[in-house]
Amino acid sequence: MKRLLVALSASALLAACSVSRPPPDVAVNVPDRWIAPVLPHQGSTEALADWWDRLGDPVLRDWIERAQRNSPDIASARAQVFAARATLAGAQNQGQPQLDAVATANRGVTDPSTPLTTTLGAGLQASWAVDLWGGSAARVDSARAQEQISGVRWHEARVLVASQVAQLYFGQRLCRLQLDVTGRDRDSRRVTAESNDVTERAGLTAPAVAALARASAAEGQARWRSQQTQCERQVKAIAATTAQPEADVRRQMAAAPDLAAWLVPGRVDALLQVKAVPAEVLRQRPDVYRAQRELVAASADVGVARAALLPSLSLQGSVLRNRITAGPTQGSVNTWSIGPITLSLPLLGRGALNANVDSAQARYEAAAQAYAGVLRQAVSEVEQALVTLSGLNERLAATETAVAGYNRSFEATEARYRVGFANLNELEEARRLKLNADSSAVSLQQDRINAWLELYVALGGGFDPAAVDATVRDALQPNAPNDAR
Repeated sequence: MKRLLVALSASALLAACSVSRPPPDVAVNVPDRWIAPVLPHQGSTEALADWWDRLGDPVLRDWIERAQRNSPDIASARAQVFAARATLAGAQNQGQPQLDAVATANRGVTDPSTPLTTTLGAGLQASWAVDLWGGSAARVDSARAQEQISGVRWHEARVLVASQVAQLYFGQRLCRLQLDVTGRDRDSRRVTAESNDVTERAGLTAPAVAALARASAAEGQARWRSQQTQCERQVKAIAATTAQPEADVRRQMAAAPDLAAWLVPGRVDALLQVKAVPAEVLRQRPDVYRAQRELVAASADVGVARAALLPSLSLQGSVLRNRITAGPTQGSVNTWSIGPITLSLPLLGRGALNANVDSAQARYEAAAQAYAGVLRQAVSEVEQALVTLSGLNERLAATETAVAGYNRSFEATEARYRVGFANLNELEEARRLKLNADSSAVSLQQDRINAWLELYVALGGGFDPAAVDATVRDALQPNAPNDAR
């Protein structure tokens, strides 16, 4: 027993030792301030998690919830969270002492001089693989980092689905606006063509001029039909993404809030703004957090690989209550054992173990480079989104002026044409310029919304590691829903 206590004391001392690991974080040089125009009013990125609710559009919110409930990508990411949790639980259990309830039964003749013997036993059996060098702790750290990574990927999938649904939603709303523009142009061309048909039959308009008017009307009809087809295709895509009947999509679109409120300058700008210091925004990106966790996991994997080169210690023991029946003789006996105590050191095959260390080190170095690259890319994406929004906001006033000017010019040319002071070519030129201006205005609004959505994704969609961990814990409850905004 004294020897056993000495061995256990030595094991405890050795367990205090641990293999060295590379640092779980690396310094990356990022700019102190954005090298890009910032949005007006320079607000903050706080409360981005409820950004969609703050938009105040029940149709958009409902579509996002439906899409997230039925997204295969989100379901797959959620399954990976469960798998990572199971791996973490296994790693934590592997480094702890194990205790099993055991029951044994044996019947037979082991010696010709003894009668048929039946032996029944029940008791406890314990084992412990002592973590001498921190290998088990490193394995747990790696599994915990992988669990956090899976949670981040789940959040990332929800952010992407939300932005994709929003893009479809606003794309459909603006497609309908574009359809109205082409519809008004089609109706105007048709009226002009009908008027020229009447005057041609009266001999007041040359056939070539009337033919030009009919060709213009046909062009307007074709353009309207092409736009209508695009809008109808979008409706079907929305129905598939949100997993609801097409009739319900059309009914919700008809009841959606007025789009004009969205197109007011600064309406969404006020909801999505950033400060000048990039570090405050980098923390909002799930890919940055994921890359840092991957670096932690890679560092822990190096520790696991190095620990495999060192001696390992395992302890075993049991306590049993046995019932023995040998012919007419019966009896009960208690047995216990401590051991074997096994200390092993790999001698042959160390080349493979050394190769595992080199491989883990190489993965760590790659993870460090990937982490630095993600940080630089994060800064670049936010800066690009800010530059795009700044340019679009500056174009907005010029586009509004152009639309007003071309509309006034067309109305004046149309009035002159009706009294004979302008020819059809002048009218068609004015109409073409008006159509281009109106279409460009709608396209500009589409570009602005797309840029807002890009900035939303670039800012991480309201990512907060603590909040995401809580969301994952809540959603993994047995009766919890598998979606979250």
